[in-house]
Amino acid sequence: IQRVFMSGINSVEQMTQGHLRNVQQLAVFYTGHNNIYAINIAKVKAFIITEEVAINDTPKNTDVIAGIATIRGEPVTLVNLDAWLGHPKLELKDYKLIIYCEFNHKKVGFLIRDMLDIVEKTTEELRHSEETNSKITYTTYVKVHGKDELCTVFNAEQLLKDLGWVNDGDEVLNRYVESEFQTSKLILAAEDSGVAREVLTKFFKKANANYEIYVNGAQLLERIEELGPDGIGLIITDIEMPEADGFQVATFIKSKDEYNHIPVIVNSSMTTDAVKNKMINIGVDGFIGKTDIQALYQT
Repeated sequence: IQRVFMSGINSVEQMTQGHLRNVQQLAVFYTGHNNIYAINIAKVKAFIITEEVAINDTPKNTDVIAGIATIRGEPVTLVNLDAWLGHPKLELKDYKLIIYCEFNHKKVGFLIRDMLDIVEKTTEELRHSEETNSKITYTTYVKVHGKDELCTVFNAEQLLKDLGWVNDGDEVLNRYVESEFQTSKLILAAEDSGVAREVLTKFFKKANANYEIYVNGAQLLERIEELGPDGIGLIITDIEMPEADGFQVATFIKSKDEYNHIPVIVNSSMTTDAVKNKMINIGVDGFIGKTDIQALYQT
């Protein structure tokens, strides 16, 4: 793991090819108060040693923003997960690492106390928890010193919304959704994030689309088989979902002669080259960042 910290994007992608085996690989870490959290490795650009980057303590209106770090010559907003989760903040020096990610062209670094492990989990091993706590996507169990410990996969989309980085208001819709869709065919979407489902719903209503949204890939696949291929005009799928993920959805559609003419758009914050390449090989028709209204309409 230390080697990954030092060598960045390519090492992460070379080391973690879980998407090729239909498992999710999680970077498991300690927050400042030794709570065990995780993020999908496919959302990670690099692990950065905090003391090796320059950090400016810029003015901000929230304790969640810890400052701006310069990483690879670019400004990256630092987020204090402890503050967002409602826990007291530690001194900056107490956070050994930064998990460097990019969501919809916004570069963000999560301050963590230390890295624990990289683990593989099937979709069946991830318990969906967003309905009980919007800051949590999944819970699962990981081995720590030989014992099973509860691990929480935090909801990055909810964090971005709390920071005001999700553009889902009427102004954005009016700017980018210029006309209604000219089709009566049904648009089917699978999305497990409540934040993203809200954005999709507003988008579809503004475009006067005939649509249905499901909370996981398994429900979407069941509905596709109920409807048959003729009445479906478009499928939009997230990747990271319980029961059946976006890879399974895309593979089902593009591998069957009766369905493979249906366009499939991937709507995801997992935007590494490895993930995109796998989806391209499956045959999807487009890939957009989650909650990116402009890209969604243009696609």
